[in-house]
Parts: sequence; C-alpha cells; structure tokens
Amino acid sequence: MNKVHLIANSNSGQGAGASLPEIAQKVCTELGFKLVHYKIDSSEEFNGQAKKAADAAEQDGGIVVAAGGDGTIRGVAEKVHGRNIRFGVIGCGTFNFFARTHNLSDDPEQAFRDALTGTVHEVRLGEMNGRIFLINASLGLYAKAIRDREIRTSRWGRNRLVVIISTIVSLVQGHRLLDITLSSEKKIQKIQTPMVFVGNNALQLRDLAMDVADCMKRDLLAVVLMKPLKTWEVFRVIFHGFSSTLNTDEGLISFCVDELSIETHKRKKSSVALDGEMFLMDSPLTIKSLPKSLKLVKPLGKI
Repeated sequence: MNKVHLIANSNSGQGAGASLPEIAQKVCTELGFKLVHYKIDSSEEFNGQAKKAADAAEQDGGIVVAAGGDGTIRGVAEKVHGRNIRFGVIGCGTFNFFARTHNLSDDPEQAFRDALTGTVHEVRLGEMNGRIFLINASLGLYAKAIRDREIRTSRWGRNRLVVIISTIVSLVQGHRLLDITLSSEKKIQKIQTPMVFVGNNALQLRDLAMDVADCMKRDLLAVVLMKPLKTWEVFRVIFHGFSSTLNTDEGLISFCVDELSIETHKRKKSSVALDGEMFLMDSPLTIKSLPKSLKLVKPLGKI
C-alpha cells in the first residue's frame, strides 16, 4: 500500500490546517493509501518531523504532503528538495503564492486528492546560504516589514487586511540604508539601498517590468532593489503597487540572475526573510537558482 506522509500546520489560515488530518484520512481510505501523520505540537518539533517524513518517504517510495502557508511549505520542501521524493502541497495560509502559482486547488480536500492522483512536475527553487525559498528572499526594508507583520498579526490576527496595513506602515516608517556589494557573472557593483528583494514567483512579480517576468521563464531569479527614497516617494511606490503599475516606478531597479553574491558592509550578519520567515545569516549572502529541484505533484492536465 502506498504511503502518504503528512505534515500539517494546524495554525495556518486561521486554523484551517487543523482539519487536514481528518480530510486526509478520508481520502486515503477512499483511494487506498496509508496515511502517516506527523504531529507537530510546537515549532521546535517542525524541522525534526519534516526530516523524518522526508527520510521515510525516500525509503518507502511514498509522497510527502505539506499543508499550511508558504512558510510551512518552504520548511518541508527544504527537507524534500533534491531527492527522489514526490511532494504534494495544500495551501491553507494567508496568501498561498506557491499553491496559486502552480494552479493547485484552494479546496483542501481537492488539493489533497490531486496530490495523490496527479503527475510530477520538476519546479525551480531559490537558495540563499544553503537555505531554500519558494517565493522570495529579502533583506532590509522588506524583511523589516515581515518582522513587523509577525508582531502585529500575533496581536490582531493573521488575515490579509492586517498583513496589508502592517506592510504599508512598515514601508512608510522606512529602514536604514544597506551598504552592500553585489557580485554576479556580469559585474560587481557597490550600492546603498533600503531593500534587496529576490523573487522566485511569477504571480508575486507580475506587476514588475517584462524583463523580470521573463526571468521566471528562463529559470532565473528576479532581483529588485529600491533606490533611497523620501517618504512621499515611498507612498508613490505603494500606490503603484496597488494600481499594478510598479513597472513604471523609477524608485525600483530590477534584473535577472542565476547566481548572486551580496556582501553587507558594517555588519557581519544580516536578518533575512525567506518566504515570510526570519533567519540570521552570515555575509556574504550567496543566492542561487535551483531549476528542477523539487518534484511537485500537480493535478492532471495542469502545467
């Protein structure tokens, strides 16, 4: 009997992940799979349980299914990627960029069913200092906005309105300029910027310039830098974001890379956000595109 190794974040999507084990058992019984549910009672247990699930699936030929927001999916994918393991995703977080980009169902039961009956597609990941990301990696102002968001959502609730308002407030408050050196195959450049954003998700980057959208088609990562801006200029960027006209904003610089090194001066360690989770990393930050490194199961007929 084929096995399904389930990692579900019970707190995702205002608790939507809590119902997954029951849904999973129902579908597995119907389709003839054996369910192995890895319970996670605290955040400290997550990495160990995700690794346990990945190791078991590699041994028994089963499938690993991650249910939760983009952060949860990233954490499980980190244990699965680069290995001969099928990976199913049930997006039940706040934005679900990864699931939406890959046309996965937003209905938990249907998404789980698709994970068991779909076909494998090899998809690209990003990597920063050995840690993978599905959607984006950032430092500076965007990372600060993520950190502020976690504080505010813990108080006011994890929903889209709170996240959007929190992000706007953080952007207006600003961030000190980063003094960095960027090194890629083409050039080395020393600049000052309040934000470095590295994108790996076409849906999140759809409002930027066409050349950035083309990065995704060529299995490259999109880098977005913000020029030093005054407060009113930040409001302009926010307006362009909401009106889907970021490609016209002169405050942003964007380009594509396969690999990139970011050396931060003045500080040896930097706070970095990967898919909404904070990490402390040593400089230089080495970023790579990892094409075809995750065996994602998509519904039949989806590309």
